[in-house]
Amino acid sequence: MIATLEALLAHAGIWALVAIFLVIMLESSAFLGLLFPGEMAALIAGAMSAAGAFSPSLAFAIVAVGAIAGDLGGYALGRYRGEAVLARWSFARRQYERHRQRLEYYFERWGNATVLAARFVAVGRAFAPFAAGLSEMPARRFVPMAVVSGVLWGGALVGLGFLLGANWRMVETWMWSLGAGMLIMFTLTIAMAALWRWAVARQDEITAAWQRIARRYGIDLAPFVEFVRARLSPSGYLGLHFTVGLLAVGAMAWLFGGVTQDIFAQDPLVHVDRMVASVIANHRTAGLDAFMIVPALLGNSWWLVSVAAFAAIAAAWIGDVPLTMTAALTLGGAYALGYALLRLFSGYSPAVAPSNLVHGFQGFPSVTLTAVTAAYGIAGYALATHSSSWRIKTLAAVVAFYFVMLVGLGTLYRGSLLSASIAGFALGGCWLAVCVTGKITYERLREPQR
Repeated sequence: MIATLEALLAHAGIWALVAIFLVIMLESSAFLGLLFPGEMAALIAGAMSAAGAFSPSLAFAIVAVGAIAGDLGGYALGRYRGEAVLARWSFARRQYERHRQRLEYYFERWGNATVLAARFVAVGRAFAPFAAGLSEMPARRFVPMAVVSGVLWGGALVGLGFLLGANWRMVETWMWSLGAGMLIMFTLTIAMAALWRWAVARQDEITAAWQRIARRYGIDLAPFVEFVRARLSPSGYLGLHFTVGLLAVGAMAWLFGGVTQDIFAQDPLVHVDRMVASVIANHRTAGLDAFMIVPALLGNSWWLVSVAAFAAIAAAWIGDVPLTMTAALTLGGAYALGYALLRLFSGYSPAVAPSNLVHGFQGFPSVTLTAVTAAYGIAGYALATHSSSWRIKTLAAVVAFYFVMLVGLGTLYRGSLLSASIAGFALGGCWLAVCVTGKITYERLREPQR
């Protein structure tokens, strides 16, 4: 079906936009998302704009408007004809009548996030607008989220199709896998929430049943319960902060190890490296060269030293001596780890035959990304820690992450491999988590002495 759609659109020229608009709009209408491949149509629109069939801005406008119109159509159908549609299927009608209050409560509380997230999942695009209308989600809430989600979705897919050009089919399987993964995670989340609510409602029954089992088999879980309580306590020096820190360190170490393993075994990630490098090489322009000066400056060693020094000086000014020492240690340790591992991996070669070798450990890991993640991470942490405003805390985290991503794009543009950049981010994040966790643990440990 995808190949047929691509062939038809390729011969239609600019009139292909009419078909693309209809496909995307019908996909978002109730229950048709399983039949009309809107994601592929949007990618094809971007690829055709790269080939000169029409402008990228026109492709983006058509895709975004089609997505918004489809969502509004599905919402209107659910709002004004939803119960009549369900009346044709007795099972669907019975389930709706049984869970109507829960559905309305869900969209009242989580409607905005659901409309936004559902746009990126095929099944969600088919059912979420209809369900939102059926649950009488106010139009003043639905319409803005439909517009935002349509613009974000359309811009992402048209931009991706434009960058990949004729190679857009390389991401076809990934897009389906991503959508399926998001659907599975959403379903699992709903199932876990339902399980939690069931357990809360039956606390006395579950407790009594467990006590009967414990008495019968002589089980004593008091030490285990005490251990878990201590790990999740926000006040103990080995409590919640320490547990979260260990989880962060483990996650970043797992990411670094996974990238390393992929290069050793020459798994698909190395082919993604080559594809990304090819796309960047084919889209270099003088304008982009000039713009990429900004990420280069944000990742400059002296600038990062200034960022870490500013965080240390600000911490010393307000009397936070542990944070002052942590800021200096974070950046210095990041550079030391980055250069040490860079030299270490330069002596290794992937365990494959030379004919199967795509690339080895050139520039692995990216020292720039390691240092950038550590420097902006500790600066954001310093600002968030000593601010009482939730807006400032969240802004510090978002800006720090934005700078890291911007510098990461700059390193890719300058020739760094994607795998090396991911490894640098993972290494920097792991070291940052170690430093921040150590700092918090030290402070908690000293609190009883104070």
